[in-house]
Amino acid sequence: VAVSRSKDVPPFGPPIPKGVTFPKSAVFRDFLLAKVINGENAAHKSEKFRAMATRTRQEYLKDLAENFVSTTTVDSAVKFSFITLGAKKKERVKPRKDAHLHSVGAVTWSVVARDFGQSADVECLLGISNEFIVLIEEESKNVIFNCSCRDVIGWSSGVMSIKIFYERGECVMFSAHDNCGEDIREIVQRLE
Repeated sequence: VAVSRSKDVPPFGPPIPKGVTFPKSAVFRDFLLAKVINGENAAHKSEKFRAMATRTRQEYLKDLAENFVSTTTVDSAVKFSFITLGAKKKERVKPRKDAHLHSVGAVTWSVVARDFGQSADVECLLGISNEFIVLIEEESKNVIFNCSCRDVIGWSSGVMSIKIFYERGECVMFSAHDNCGEDIREIVQRLE
């Protein structure tokens, strides 16, 4: 394994050990991925690559401004009257029960997460979208946990708490805020 970089790209890790032969393994795969991702991030910090990216964005914006700007104005008084085409207005359909649980965006709940490293409980907002699960500490507004829904391998739930297992068997545990068991049922339904 060898790495070359332009002079203005800062050095990046993980360092390549001297005289090591890498066998085909998950460890080698993880090492290569880390090296490649760190290399790309370091390249973005380089003045040469930053200038090229800026120039490219400017060209795209210039192209949009020159070729895709319209002088047509939108009359806001008539809001899309062409859509009805004289048809009768449909009556409002009653929303499906628990429709919010099938939303593409994140649905949130107030939960208490267990921080095993500090042996403490942390008040959080749990958000579950179609793509991500995230825990945000309410006090600091910092993300303290996130993972892709693809990485979730299962969960176990009790009446008032739930454990979500992800990636290679790691686990995050939280309980319903203010003893609200209905929240746990909704969270499980959203996970499903």
